[in-house]
Formats: sequence, C-alpha cells, structure tokens
Amino acid sequence: MVALNANSVESSVTKLALVVVPVEKSYPPQSSSPSPGLHSAATIPLLDLELLHHWHTTTAASLAHSKPIQDLFRITVPDVALSYPFLMHSLLAVSALHIGHKCPPERRRKYTEAAIRHNDLSLSLCTPLLSNVTSENCHALFAFSCLVVIFAYAAEHPASSLDTLDEGDVVKVFKLVRGAGSIVGQARPWIEQGEMRQLLGAGRNLRQPSTTKYAHELYARLKEIIEQDAGPLGHDQKVGSALSSSFEHLRDVLRRCTTREDPGALMSWPVMVHADYLDLLLQGEPTSFAILGHYGVALELLKDEWWLDGWGEFLVNLALKRLGPTGEWKMARCLELLRADRAERAASGDSTGG
Repeated sequence: MVALNANSVESSVTKLALVVVPVEKSYPPQSSSPSPGLHSAATIPLLDLELLHHWHTTTAASLAHSKPIQDLFRITVPDVALSYPFLMHSLLAVSALHIGHKCPPERRRKYTEAAIRHNDLSLSLCTPLLSNVTSENCHALFAFSCLVVIFAYAAEHPASSLDTLDEGDVVKVFKLVRGAGSIVGQARPWIEQGEMRQLLGAGRNLRQPSTTKYAHELYARLKEIIEQDAGPLGHDQKVGSALSSSFEHLRDVLRRCTTREDPGALMSWPVMVHADYLDLLLQGEPTSFAILGHYGVALELLKDEWWLDGWGEFLVNLALKRLGPTGEWKMARCLELLRADRAERAASGDSTGG
C-alpha cells in the first residue's frame, strides 16, 4: 500500500475541515486558558476524517483489482478532489457506504446518514458543472461519474432491502448509470489524455477465467435465443425493436466479457439499452423481465464487487416474480447455470470481494 506523505495528509485534513464540512457546533472552552489543541480538536469533523482514512486504507483498494488503478483511486482521486469539493463529497459518500457494508447492523445507520449527506452535497455542487464540461473539470467529473455509479448500486443494497425494492428502483439506478456515462461521451478525448484515463478501464474486474465457464454457456444460451427468435413475437415494431436490441446488447457485452476482450463491458449494458426498454420494465412487460433476469445471472456469474452485493440475485428474483409460474421457463436454463456456478464456488471456498 502506498502511504501519503505528511504534507499530503496535512493538506487533506486542512482542506477537508475548511472546505468540505461546515462545523455545525462550536464548543466553548471549559476554562479561561484552554489548551489550543483541545479547543481545536472540538471543531475537527472526526467522522469525515474517519471516512477519508478508510478511503485511503481500505475503500480505494476495494474498487479495482489492479494495483495501478487502486493507487489512482487512493492517491490521484483524493488529490484532484482537493480542488473539486463535489468529488471529495462523492468520495466520502462511497467510503461511508463501504464502512456501512462491512460493519454490524447496529452501527450502520450513522454511516448511511453520512453517505446520504455527502452524496446530496456532491450532487448540489456538481450539477451546475454538468452543463459546462471543460478540458479542466472533465477529469474530476469523470471520477465523480465512476463514484456515482458505485454509490447508486451500493446505496440500494438489495441484500438488506430485498422486500422493498422493485423495478422502479432498478430503472432509477440504471438512469443514474446512463447519466454518468454521458459525461464520458462528452469528454472522452480529454479524459484519454489526462491522469484519470486509467479509470476508463476500471471496470475490467472479473472473477478468474476458471470460475467463469458458466458465463460462456450463458452467452451461448443468449445467442441461441436470439437466433431462434429474431424479434420477440406478439409485439408491435417499436416494442419488439427495444426488446431485441436490449437482448442483443446483452449478448454482445457477455461475449466481450467471456473472451476477455473487454471484461468491464457488463457494466455498460444499462447505458446501451434503448430508453424504451426501461419504460417496458415499468409497464411490466414480461419479456423485458426475462432479459433483466438474464442480466442478473450474468452479474452473479462475473462480478464480485462489494457495491454490487445482492444485485444479481435481486434482478433474478424480480424477474421470476414478474414472470410468474407460467413464464419461469424463460429463465430455466440460465438458473441451472447459476446454481451450478454457486455449487462450484461453494465447494472451492470462493467468497465475494469487499
């Protein structure tokens, strides 16, 4: 782990205290000659310093599998955030969610509230810049867009909120992901030349090839479905086009994952689908849920990040619930693959990251 030098830490603490978090209370000295150290300590935002420390020591490393990108998250992103408070707030929000993900339930509320507070502040500060992306601010905005995606998935935390989430929550998260992706679209040439360019490949985190063999079978299954039915039967042209393109995009990103061409492609699927597909989910269209269920299986097979904890299983269960007993057959084969993968990982003692 790369340690920050003393000047970097002092600068981080000073700017965090002065810029990022306003002091809500001031505590009067208890005597006429208070100790300067004790008096100043009362105004230090200790929770936020804890979040920053956790980011440097733990969270940054959990966001990537390669050391160069881990170092970028740990060192470069906070350094840029010192000049862009919205990025600092976003960083602290993700750190708070990471602590909450790992800590006992009785301690989780404090960190969840901190995460929400920092995320709200980040969004309020960032919003005016989204309509004016420049060669200077695009790097901070791009890092922010990466953290927004992580926050969007982690904040819902299906593993602990399974009974309260539905397709509306899925669409909300997918729209946030799509919005974050638009930042890259606006500024990609600048980003490719800047210090954040490695984050363009930060999604290249997959389980080892030996544990993704069932993803190859899932890809073959999707390919077979599409070849058998070039367009979903019984739909008008607009609906059929939205469903077909969404299925084909899923097949294509899965191919890129399983061939190692672009292991991070799976996370781009919500950005690639047609906006009409999201509307079909909200309308309860059955085939849209069959596609969503297959995406959930793909997440379960290929992704093991803490911030995606429970998402694959949630999407699968939501699809089965909306399809009902008469439509479950559409998911039968991919569920067999998922059960086989889980059994194999359980036998080998594999565990998820985080």
